[in-house]
Amino acid sequence: MKTPFTFGLFLATLLFSTSLNAQVKEARFGHIDTQALLEAMPERSSIQTEIEGAAAEFEQEILRMQGDLEAKVAEYQQKAESWPAAIRAQKEQEITQDQQGLEQFYGTVQQELAMMEQSLLQPMIDRARTAIEEVGAEQGFTYIFDTSAGATVYSGGEDVLALVKAKLGL
Repeated sequence: MKTPFTFGLFLATLLFSTSLNAQVKEARFGHIDTQALLEAMPERSSIQTEIEGAAAEFEQEILRMQGDLEAKVAEYQQKAESWPAAIRAQKEQEITQDQQGLEQFYGTVQQELAMMEQSLLQPMIDRARTAIEEVGAEQGFTYIFDTSAGATVYSGGEDVLALVKAKLGL
């Protein structure tokens, strides 16, 4: 009597595990260096050129402002002893205001360049992300990890950079 029960239990376990295995899709992992992908995209160089052009314009303005400030400081150092106290105080205030204005402008420039870069790169990033998602779906990947951040501890799986480049026509 124990033999049919044992056989039935074995058969039930076998059927359950077979149906479970049929339901569970095998996990497939891929990885991609998104920085390498973005660098390979043709619009990257024109974006970089545009950002560098804006940065050069800002740099010229900063240099002009620094030159003006240095001239005021040099004039102050040269003539301060001969000026009355009121003129000296006025010149010190002008120098302080110009220095603060220069620092504020520099901060504004940094923010503006970062926003410009983000707005110019976002369409390219979106295009790359869409291509990665499409390759993942077409090739049956469960996950595709980004190795450009350097946080991947194990880089097993397939490198999908070539597949995504092909998808983008690169």
